[in-house]
Amino acid sequence: MNISVIVSQFRLASARYASRAALIGPEKSVSYAQLERQSAAMAEKISAITPDPTVALLIPNSPVFAPALLGALWAGKTVAVLPTLAPPPLLKLMVSEVGAGAVLTTADFAPRLAEAGIPHEVVEGVAECDPESVPLRPMEQAAAVLLYTSGTTGRPKAVMLSERNLLENIDGCRMATGFNDRQVMLAILPLFHAYGLTVTLLLPLTCGATVVVPERFVPRSVLQTIETHRVTCLVAVPSQYRLLTKEPGSIDAQSLWLCIAGAERLPEQVATEFLQKFGRPIVQGYGTTELSPVVSLNMPGTNRFGSVGKPLPNLRVTIRNEEDELLGPDDVGEVCVEGGAVMLGYFRDEIASAKKVQHGILHTSDRGYLDWDGYLHLVGRADDLVKVSGEKVYPSEVETALETLAGVDEAAVLAVPDERHGSRLHAFVLLKDAGVTENDLRTGIRDRLEAYKIPRTITLVEQMPRTITGKTDKRTLAASAL
Repeated sequence: MNISVIVSQFRLASARYASRAALIGPEKSVSYAQLERQSAAMAEKISAITPDPTVALLIPNSPVFAPALLGALWAGKTVAVLPTLAPPPLLKLMVSEVGAGAVLTTADFAPRLAEAGIPHEVVEGVAECDPESVPLRPMEQAAAVLLYTSGTTGRPKAVMLSERNLLENIDGCRMATGFNDRQVMLAILPLFHAYGLTVTLLLPLTCGATVVVPERFVPRSVLQTIETHRVTCLVAVPSQYRLLTKEPGSIDAQSLWLCIAGAERLPEQVATEFLQKFGRPIVQGYGTTELSPVVSLNMPGTNRFGSVGKPLPNLRVTIRNEEDELLGPDDVGEVCVEGGAVMLGYFRDEIASAKKVQHGILHTSDRGYLDWDGYLHLVGRADDLVKVSGEKVYPSEVETALETLAGVDEAAVLAVPDERHGSRLHAFVLLKDAGVTENDLRTGIRDRLEAYKIPRTITLVEQMPRTITGKTDKRTLAASAL
């Protein structure tokens, strides 16, 4: 059993930058020395609440989250980070399956836990104590955190990540980007999300940088925050970048050094409009919870649009066929990854774990290729590939074609059952020009796609449904298309 290395690295940063702002919230900032004292007090509180090895957090993005997480690790606990948008029945199932001895939450979320009949402890108003008076307790389990998958293809799974997994990913991000203690990170992704936790919180707090934590994602407020606090790093999903671009007026965004888009495909239109408005490029990255999560990313000076960048230097990415044979440059196959960031497995699901990780290699189920310069390109998930009239189609290709049309804001394409053909392509399209018709859309992409890739049915929508992590919710769209 070992004490938390994450907490130890944070405390080293605290010793070096005691008076620097570690967290900046809507109402006040917290220095590294204050956060260390808060985390120590939280560790003492958690140890007193439960002797069990696992605790759960149901805490929104706020300055309370960091001391709760660090305090739980300080107390030697495995931390199950619960999605804040999960409904009460799902929360009850999650807490039960991981055997959490305590659930820490805020006053806003206590009613939801009460509705599910889950005992909980409200942790608002964090106390402080002398860090030297609270010993670092050894970790009882190999997993440091349990993070949940997005659930886009089924019920969310609990992914077991060790401290080594997280720290390897943090180190890889530092090496790939040059991220250092002078950066100011804006944490607008949910902190229960792997990107939010690793990249926007733990990466800066283990190297002495500052994290700005808005209470919620409000585009105008976020833009003002970037200008006020001279934010240098922004990690967001494409839909958030789209909203920031649409916000009237502008700001001084000269402080922005690195703007990364992840979680789903970045439309070219969004990247172009963001660059035109703010003078800063968005670069695409790629990751998955099972890899702690970052796999690859572009950098502004070497950005190759259409790719998700080069793999982190401490990961090995290969492309394999169905026989698990290695493929060469430009050959499409399954994206597979090996390295220290590969998860321990899915919690209490050995069958799914063994299928996902074989001989230390994680099979992502994403299909893509490496070009001759080592940039990774994604073409879709293996389970996204559909057959229409006997032909194979990746919906992302059709979505990209639709989004190049004038008057189209966003598109989502999926295959739905069809009595005559077995399946048909159905497009959901969000317009920015009300004068565009379905016929305009079909005509517009006719010279961009083969005939069998043109959606036979189209629904014009006023907004796209989102999952708890901000991705387009295609399961909800599919249900409405039946």
